[in-house]
Amino acid sequence: MTAPARRFSDLTLQQAAAAAQPGPVLVLAGAGTGKTRTLTAAIGGRIARRHIAANRILAVTFTNKAAAEMRDRVGAAVDGGAAPSWLGTFHGLAARQLREEPEIAGLRPGFDILDADDSRRLLKRTFKALNLADTDDGAGNGHDPLKLMCHRITRFKDDLVAPGEAPARTEAMIAEAGRCGLPIDTEGLRRCALVYGEYQRRLREANAADFGDLLLWPVRAMQADAGYRRRWADRFDSVLADEFQDVNLAQFAWLQLLAADHGEIFVVGDDDQSVYGWRGADVGYIRRFTRDFPAAAVFRLEENFRSTGHILGAANAVIAHDPQRLGKTLFTRKPAGQPLEILRFHDPEAEAAGLVVQIARRHTEGLAWEDMAILYRSNALSRGFEETLMRARIPYALVGDVGFYQRAEIKDALALLRLATTPDDRQADEAFRRVINVPARGFGPKAMAVLEAEAAWRSMSLLDALETAPLPPKARSAGLAFADAVRHVARNRVATLADQLSLLIDTTGYRRMLRESRAEANEGRLENLEELVQLAGGFHTARSLLDHAALATGGPDDDKSGRVQLMTLHKAKGLEFPQVFLPAWEDGVFPPDYGDPAEERRLAYVAITRGMRGVTVSYCNYRRGPTTPSPFIADIPDDHRVIPQLRDPHSRSVLGRQPRDRSDAAQLQRRY
Repeated sequence: MTAPARRFSDLTLQQAAAAAQPGPVLVLAGAGTGKTRTLTAAIGGRIARRHIAANRILAVTFTNKAAAEMRDRVGAAVDGGAAPSWLGTFHGLAARQLREEPEIAGLRPGFDILDADDSRRLLKRTFKALNLADTDDGAGNGHDPLKLMCHRITRFKDDLVAPGEAPARTEAMIAEAGRCGLPIDTEGLRRCALVYGEYQRRLREANAADFGDLLLWPVRAMQADAGYRRRWADRFDSVLADEFQDVNLAQFAWLQLLAADHGEIFVVGDDDQSVYGWRGADVGYIRRFTRDFPAAAVFRLEENFRSTGHILGAANAVIAHDPQRLGKTLFTRKPAGQPLEILRFHDPEAEAAGLVVQIARRHTEGLAWEDMAILYRSNALSRGFEETLMRARIPYALVGDVGFYQRAEIKDALALLRLATTPDDRQADEAFRRVINVPARGFGPKAMAVLEAEAAWRSMSLLDALETAPLPPKARSAGLAFADAVRHVARNRVATLADQLSLLIDTTGYRRMLRESRAEANEGRLENLEELVQLAGGFHTARSLLDHAALATGGPDDDKSGRVQLMTLHKAKGLEFPQVFLPAWEDGVFPPDYGDPAEERRLAYVAITRGMRGVTVSYCNYRRGPTTPSPFIADIPDDHRVIPQLRDPHSRSVLGRQPRDRSDAAQLQRRY
C-alpha cells in the first residue's frame, strides 16, 4: 500500500470521497461523524496526492485548541512533513495579514491587539470623552450599557461597516424597522454610530486593533483594491475552513475573496449545529453554499461514531422539526444502548440533589468523574449543582470560568511587559493606565487627570509625562520610581523574555504586593504569575507573547481530569462525554422566551449528541413559579426514552415525583 493510500485507509467511503474532491466542496458533517478526520485528510491529500505545497494551503478554524489538533493530525497524515504554515484561527491568520500591511487600517507596524476587556476599558473612556453616561443606554431594561455598545460595534465590524458608514447604515435600519412595524432602539443605535467613530479614532491613536479590526480592514481592502486582493489570493492554491456553519459576513467574505480565482474552497460544517447566531454567526452561508459556488460538490457524513442508537434516534427526532435544514439522518453501527432518561422533580433543589445522587451511583458503578457532565442552558443554572456537589464532596470543574489570560494578575503582568516594550510611545498608554496604581502610588482620578492633560498638551506618552506633570510630591516620586523600574528592564538587552517579565513583576513591587496581602486567593495568583513566566520562556519576543495572549481562547490550566464537568450547552459544543445530564428542560428556560426558536432547537440537538452512552434529561414542576416541560421533550419518541422511578439509596423517600406509567407520559406528549 502506498503512503497516500495508507493515509486514506481509515476513512469511510464517503469521507474519502469528500477529502479527495477538487474544486468547491461542502461537507455536511453531522455530530460525531468524523469531521476533523475528513478535514485533516483533505489537507493531507492536497499535499500528498495533488502535490500542493503546504505553504500554499490556508486552513482555518475558530479556536486555538482546534487549530493545534488539526496541525498535529496533518503532520501525522503527511508522515511528519510540514503542516501548512497558514493554519490557525480566523483572527490569528487575519492578524498576520494585517501585520504585513497595517497601513490599510491606519495603523503603524507593531500595533497592539486589544482583547475584549481592554476594548471595554477603552470604550468606557470614549463614553467619558463624549460626555455620555455609561449607565444610561440600556440601563432601564437591565442591560449592561458598555456590553451592549461593545456588542453593537462588534456587529458593525462583522458586517463590514466602517465607522464613517455607520450613521447611514443606522438610519437605514431605523427606516426599515419603521416600514415593517418592528420595535427598534432608535436612540441606542444612533448613539452607537456616534461612539463607534470616536472609539475607532482612539484605537488608531493608540496604534491598536480590536478583534473586529483584524478581519474588517483586510476584507475591505481586498474588496476595494484588486491589486491587494490578488497579492493575497495568489499566495494560496487551496482554502479550507472548519465549522463553516458559524461564519459571519466578514469571515465568509475573507474566505470567498481568497478563493475567488481558483475556486478551491473546501468547507466542513453542520447547519444542525449552528448555535451562535446571538454573536453574529449566520447559518445562511452554509445553507446557500451551492448558490455562492454553483459548481460545488456536496457530501453528507451521516455515520456517527460517538453515540448509541437511542441517543441518535432522539436527536434525529428533535432536529427533524426544523423545516429549513439541509437534511441528513445520523445512524450508527453501535448497539441501541439505553433510552434517554426523562426525570421530573418538584423544584431545582430536588433536581440538583437527585442528579448528584445519579452521578454518585454511576461513579460507584465504574464511571470516572470526568466522564460525566452537567450541561445547562445558562450559567445562572450552575449554582445549585455546585453547592450540591460540594456538599456531596464530589470533585467538579466549572468550565468557562475566567480564562488564564483574562485573570487580573496575568493582564497586569502583560501590561507591564507591553509598557516596557514601547515605554515612550502613546501606544502603551492603556497599559500604563492599568498598572500605574497597582500597587497604589497615589494615582487616583485627580492625579490621572493632571497626567492625562500634560501628556495631551505635550503630545507624549503618559510615562514620559511623569517627568513634567505638576503632580503631588508623593505621587510624582512614586511615579518616577515606577518609570525608572520599567525603563531599566526595557534597556536590558541580555535578559530573556522570561527574565524581563519576572524583573518587571519584582521591581515594580507587584509581586511584593501579592505576598504581603492576606487575601487567600493571592497564593493562587502568585502561582499564576510563575506559570506566565514559564510560558514566556517559549516565546522569542514580547510581541509574540502579547499577540498569543490577546488571541488565546484557553489557558494552561484547562485539564479537567478527575472532576465532573459543568458548563453551558454552548461551551459543550464539540465535546463528548459517556454520560451527560441535561437539567432545566422547561418551557421558558429551554427554550427561553427570548432568542431564535430554530436556533434553540439546534442547541437541543447539540445537547443530546454530546452523550456517548447515556443521556438524562430533567425538568421541574416549579422554578420561580409553576413550569411546563420543554417542547423538545415531547419531540423525543416513546421508543427512545424511559421514565424511571428513582429513590435515594440512603432513604425511603422519592427524590423526585416521577410519572408512574405510560399514561402520564402520554399526557406530557399531548401538551405539545
